Amino acid sequence: MIKKDSWLRKLPVYGGLVIIMALVMFPIYWMVVSSVKPPEELFTIPPKLFPRAVTGQWYTQVILNSNIPLYFWNSFVIATLTTLIALFISVLAVYSFTRFEYFGKRFLMLFMLLSYIIPSTLLFLPFYLILNKLGFINTYPGIIATHLTLVTPFLIWLLMPFFNSIPRSLEEAAIIDGASIYTVFSKIILPLAVPGIFSSGIFAFTFSWNEFLYASVVLMNEIHKTLPVGIRGFVSSYDIRWGAIMASAVIATVPVVVIFRLIQNFFIEGLTAGAVKG
Repeated sequence: MIKKDSWLRKLPVYGGLVIIMALVMFPIYWMVVSSVKPPEELFTIPPKLFPRAVTGQWYTQVILNSNIPLYFWNSFVIATLTTLIALFISVLAVYSFTRFEYFGKRFLMLFMLLSYIIPSTLLFLPFYLILNKLGFINTYPGIIATHLTLVTPFLIWLLMPFFNSIPRSLEEAAIIDGASIYTVFSKIILPLAVPGIFSSGIFAFTFSWNEFLYASVVLMNEIHKTLPVGIRGFVSSYDIRWGAIMASAVIATVPVVVIFRLIQNFFIEGLTAGAVKG
């Protein structure tokens, strides 16, 4: 009887979770289904939840007859470099903020916070003018520098709690044993901060991968366009190629899903590896 009452009390919670999951997953399901529907089924009224026929013509079209593979590669290179550089800067900055005292530290931390608070749209014109003056329009360095400016302040504040949670007694014990600052940082701090670093890396990669506004202006050359900007090419004044858009969206989603899956495993390993034995 007790178990039954307990199950009945949890039923509304589970029912609510099922509804939320359905609402979240339905757009993804509709995107995938629409990407394999024949043209005549894309606009049927009422819409069909399950296609009567399955076709791969949209994937063939975007992979073989468009620049989507090139845009995919551009996005991957830009997002990967942005993530690696942003993590390198953020990890060093956070280690400095959490472990050392020096003149101007509070000002730098406040400056990073203000940089994140300012809406990115307000920085649009200054970014463009600076990049144009430096000759970085239609270049990888230009868009990477832009993404770094937008994402690095947030990563610094995201990583701060992870570094603050690492016991300083571990560093003090290592220093007493003769370890250098570099050894302490590389052998103790970094392994224990792995969960936070990879979680921050997910955010940085996803942000750079999906960013559209700055990429659409900084990378106007067809050769350098990213995937979100390239997908916009399927929308014209006279036609919207929904099948190609859905297929491209599925292709764009795959790397993020794969990275989340890989990092999920590494995240758990990092938590167990960072345990401190008494």
